[in-house]
Amino acid sequence: MAGTSYSAGAKVAIQLAPPSGTSIRIIEWGVSFNGSAAGTPAVCTLAQASAASTTTTAHSTSTIMPVGDNAKASSLTMSTTGSGFGSGAITTNTTERQFAAALVGPTSQYEKQFPLGRDYVVLPSKFLQLRINTAAALTAIAYIVFEEC
Repeated sequence: MAGTSYSAGAKVAIQLAPPSGTSIRIIEWGVSFNGSAAGTPAVCTLAQASAASTTTTAHSTSTIMPVGDNAKASSLTMSTTGSGFGSGAITTNTTERQFAAALVGPTSQYEKQFPLGRDYVVLPSKFLQLRINTAAALTAIAYIVFEEC
């Protein structure tokens, strides 16, 4: 887990694309930075978008790992314009729904677990995006825990 380098500005760190007929329930998400000095916090948001962004690396069934008792392979659309990760440009700033946001310092981390029954659901054929907007170049490790439903 070396992380991904992000230049200043807004980027898509993780994008998940549930196919038609499948929703995903967000259980937890987090991000941490490797900055060595205090600085302007990054704005990290978790949002549903109707348009895909292009990420640098496509996810696969080996990068989206099942957890729990019913460990089956994911049915998400795996591609750089579907479910992917890296430092992708945001195609559209139109956000259908914003689920969460946090200001995270360059030497800090943030993790959020939603209580059962208080989680968010991403609709079929939409895109869940974890977006990172930094004031300076940083390296980050980001993750999303979800359930297909």
